[in-house]
Amino acid sequence: MTFGLWPVASSCGIFFPMAGQLTDRLHRMTCIAALITWVAFGWPVIQNFITGGTIRGGPVLPLWFIPFAAFGAAMLGAMSLKRRAELLWSALCIQLGAVLAMAIILPWAGMSQFLTIIAWQAAMATTPARALGWVGMQTAAIISALAQALNPDLCWVIGKSFALQLLLVFTAQALRREAETARALACTNQELLSAQVIVANTVRDAERLRISRELHDAWGHELTALGLQLEIASHVTPEGKAKLHVLHARRLAGALLGKVRDVVSTLREADRCDLKNALEVLAHKVPVPSIHVAMAPGVEVSPDQAHALIRCAQEAVTNAIRHANASNLWLQVTAHEGGVRLVAHDDGNASTVAPSTGSGLVGMRERVECLGGRLAVRTDAGHGFTVDAWLPIRTPQPA
Repeated sequence: MTFGLWPVASSCGIFFPMAGQLTDRLHRMTCIAALITWVAFGWPVIQNFITGGTIRGGPVLPLWFIPFAAFGAAMLGAMSLKRRAELLWSALCIQLGAVLAMAIILPWAGMSQFLTIIAWQAAMATTPARALGWVGMQTAAIISALAQALNPDLCWVIGKSFALQLLLVFTAQALRREAETARALACTNQELLSAQVIVANTVRDAERLRISRELHDAWGHELTALGLQLEIASHVTPEGKAKLHVLHARRLAGALLGKVRDVVSTLREADRCDLKNALEVLAHKVPVPSIHVAMAPGVEVSPDQAHALIRCAQEAVTNAIRHANASNLWLQVTAHEGGVRLVAHDDGNASTVAPSTGSGLVGMRERVECLGGRLAVRTDAGHGFTVDAWLPIRTPQPA
């Protein structure tokens, strides 16, 4: 699994980026810094080639610049990769091969310093145990490449280069854990914010429902009774000024009853959860991936349905961040087959997503099925991760 733009302190104190997920400006700056580091490591050889000097008693052959350039190209390729773990490791293998070729052409222990750049990239892309295994493997490979020289100065390689690689590996792992903690906190924060919107909507809708029932059951009943009494009074009151007042009062009672019914009808129509607003809050609070919300007009859901769909969307966001490393996530809500449908689709690496038996997906399925709906999860390679949830529309119950 690859991560976003990562600051890496090289032996020169320069930052080295992996696949960029931060701003373009920062990505450009770190790419430039990485190129400076690469040139700085190769500068002693370049300088001796220009001046005609020698390294370890031998001239610098022009052939050395071929693997040197290949290393730089592979390094740039690794920096531009986004969530393509298999391609990243291919780029690291190319870089290691280039370093070995440089060491064979120019048997100088200074070539091993390029391994520190590779060690950092490996540490940011995998677990500590695998990163340490990679460091041990590439150190053994450079020792084998340098062993052809009569005096390869292997103590420099083992004592300094290997120690620096270990330092960078542990530093990278610390940054990776910090980034994962930040990701987890971001996911928790967006879940709390979305839940807050749902709770606020639920409280508001419950109050609206209470008021509408109170108006309908208490005021509506009393006004209806008042209208009936005025109807009777209009029939038993003799013609005259008194009857005119009774008829006027009857009309006022009827008009007031009509207004109460209009208010009840308006409150009932507003008795729904603002699912779109909750999804937009979720999208606004998550910087990566970019979340695109689309909700068809006229789609209405109850608070419990909205809560279930929000949880499905949150799980899709969490999966896109922690597992798929997606750049974009699309949330689409539509009316479908007499119900409401939520489709969450990302453009990440489907081969690295959490299995369908994970606790998050199991919880999603339980929430949806509890409301009479169904849930489908697809992890098509090359097409991202998709969560498809459907809930039936419930017929409103009379107050």
